[in-house]
Amino acid sequence: MAGTTHLSVLLVEDNPGDAKLVEHHFDSSDATYFVDDVELTHIESLGAVADVETDGYDVLLLDLGLPESTGLETLDRATEMVTDLPIIVLTGMQDRRKSMDAIERGAQDYLPKSELDGDRLVRALRYAVVRSRQQRALRRRRDQMEFFNSILQHDMLNGMNVIRSRAELLTETLDGDDQEYAETVVDWSDDIIDLTEKVRSVLKTLSEDGMTEMERRDLGEVLDEAADRARSMSDECTVDNHVSGIQVEADDLLEDVFGNLFTNAVEHAGEDVTIDVTATIEDVVVRVRIADDGSGIPPDQRRRVFERGKKGSGSSGTGFGLYFVDSMIESYGGNIWIEESDAGGAAFVVDLPRAE
Repeated sequence: MAGTTHLSVLLVEDNPGDAKLVEHHFDSSDATYFVDDVELTHIESLGAVADVETDGYDVLLLDLGLPESTGLETLDRATEMVTDLPIIVLTGMQDRRKSMDAIERGAQDYLPKSELDGDRLVRALRYAVVRSRQQRALRRRRDQMEFFNSILQHDMLNGMNVIRSRAELLTETLDGDDQEYAETVVDWSDDIIDLTEKVRSVLKTLSEDGMTEMERRDLGEVLDEAADRARSMSDECTVDNHVSGIQVEADDLLEDVFGNLFTNAVEHAGEDVTIDVTATIEDVVVRVRIADDGSGIPPDQRRRVFERGKKGSGSSGTGFGLYFVDSMIESYGGNIWIEESDAGGAAFVVDLPRAE
């Protein structure tokens, strides 16, 4: 679903009439209001799922009454077969207790067939995909703990404290511009040490088998604070933030996420870079676009720059920044990708959950 309103749906339903009804709901005007396109694949049994490449689907619609099994046993078998695919249960019964049991056993939603229409069905699918992405993000973040700890535990904190203490000594012995430069080093050291401590708190939360506390954040204010990092790197850098009055769901690391994107633009697009920031509300998410007028990023490298340890040509960094950005945005249940900006540079596009 990255960057599109296309849904690819796998339907497991043994009743041809019910399958036709689902297809009819997807073709209705209510459904097309929320998504541009729904690609529906219909199979009639759980056994047939084994012959399907489920990685290509966004969501599984599952009838609980199938030839091989009925009720919640069907759901249990399906969750074992498609571990990373969100499942929405379709049923002919209206049973509140069973609906709660289904959700506790891994279903994203429970929809009685008698209450279905295009609006409710597509909304359920889109929310299921977002919720499933958040759950996968939690698993991924646990896997990333070893990497983050290797960066933070000794090298970064110890190194930055040494740099800060030496720079602070210089501020006491220098004057004029030299003193100002030393004070800048102290300020940046404080920022990086603070960021390191914040990331360590995230890791501590994960190690306790919890989630980072999410809250409503004013997106325009967050972007203003993050843009100050880019401006501190170069007096020639221009950041035009057109975002105001929009709330998103995130934690207090969101400033650092966008701060990394702004400083990345200065590093790779030049000190005189102009960065244009806009945002639009897209149904359940807010889409932020950070576009610069640099030389851009070739299409075949746009996904790779987010990989662990990857960095652009000429970069003096460790490859940590964009990996951190990608990891944190995914942890919020969001998404990030790169396009070409209107000025021919790079445009980082970020989807974040919209605050209700």
